[in-house]
Amino acid sequence: MYSAPPPHYATRISLFFGAFFFPYGIYIPFAGIWLKSLGLSPESIGIVLMVPLIARVVFTPVMAAMADKIGDRRLTLQIYCTLFALTFAFITIDDSLGWILAVMAISHITQGAIVPIADSLAMAGTRRYDLDYGRMRRWGSLAFVVANLAGGFCLDLLGANKIIWLMIGGNLLQIVFSLTLPKDPRLIDHQRMSKGNKLDWTQLKQFGQTGFWIVLASISLIQASHALLYTFGTIYWEQRGVAASMTGIFWSVSVFAEVLVFSFSKRISGRADWKALIFISGLLATLRWALMPFDMPEAGYLLLQLLHAGSFACSHLGTMFFIAAMVDDDLSGTAQGLYTMLTGLLMAIATYASGILYGDLGGNGFVIMAGISTTALFLLATSHLFPVGYIASDRASEAQNAQPK
Repeated sequence: MYSAPPPHYATRISLFFGAFFFPYGIYIPFAGIWLKSLGLSPESIGIVLMVPLIARVVFTPVMAAMADKIGDRRLTLQIYCTLFALTFAFITIDDSLGWILAVMAISHITQGAIVPIADSLAMAGTRRYDLDYGRMRRWGSLAFVVANLAGGFCLDLLGANKIIWLMIGGNLLQIVFSLTLPKDPRLIDHQRMSKGNKLDWTQLKQFGQTGFWIVLASISLIQASHALLYTFGTIYWEQRGVAASMTGIFWSVSVFAEVLVFSFSKRISGRADWKALIFISGLLATLRWALMPFDMPEAGYLLLQLLHAGSFACSHLGTMFFIAAMVDDDLSGTAQGLYTMLTGLLMAIATYASGILYGDLGGNGFVIMAGISTTALFLLATSHLFPVGYIASDRASEAQNAQPK
């Protein structure tokens, strides 16, 4: 039986997703350009941009678990957003490599955990209030596209050295909208307000189940198979004779395909379980990468970009539904953090390997990406051999034990 949600629960989380992904949509395409404007070498730029990936792998599980330990995801997000935005702003003080590396490392200690915790809070609305996760999350994707366009406009108008201020301004918006987030449903129970989650080793060792990690590995491999596209997609299309303006349309179409899936996530979840969604994702990813090496008209590449709806969006929804089905809400932040850690690790490895693959094989490197997503399908097929037991928190166990026999 679902409860009535607090006022504007979904709207406030939607706005927060938008506030987070707007500066992220500036950072991804334009951070390298800004660093180049400071006079950094390509090697130095690569090192700087690797720092957030490393920080995500090292710190995200711990910082996400802290949200479960504290028991208040809203408060945790407010703290993390504030720490990230304020520390990142110091990057403008000095343009030396050492200073930039230090600021990137310190600021991203908390940044990597923001989305996993926000996802956990959004999925709590799905569990308790029957809200639609995808309709909340889609606003993050739309904000990402808007940021791409805004960043390009500012780049032309103000120059590469000023783009950093758009990122900093966007980060400050995260603080503002974190203050509007709804109350954590975990705090509605007055007993839960009096203490945080114990989060002891007895609970954490439940995450050691082989089946749990097999599923996470299959999802993370599907996500990592996108590395070559993310790193060299635009270069590859331009070498195939695609106009630069058209490559921008390719990227936008893929995000809008993702938004379309998110918009119907509730209907989708009623027709396909988490395993089916991940399987569909792996299948479409394999098809997408297997066809990418072929020389085709622009319409062909455009159609392949529409498969992002499957290769990314279905995988992401499958992950959310898997965690919701197998992990108690009190531990969902920890689960999201572990997923982010593994995905970040495999994506970092795949991104590094993409440079080698594209240098040696060019577009044929996408065949290797197809092999990665096929491996993910194989892992998923073996997951039934290692059933995942429900991962319960101490409070869930206490509540179950307190029920009359």
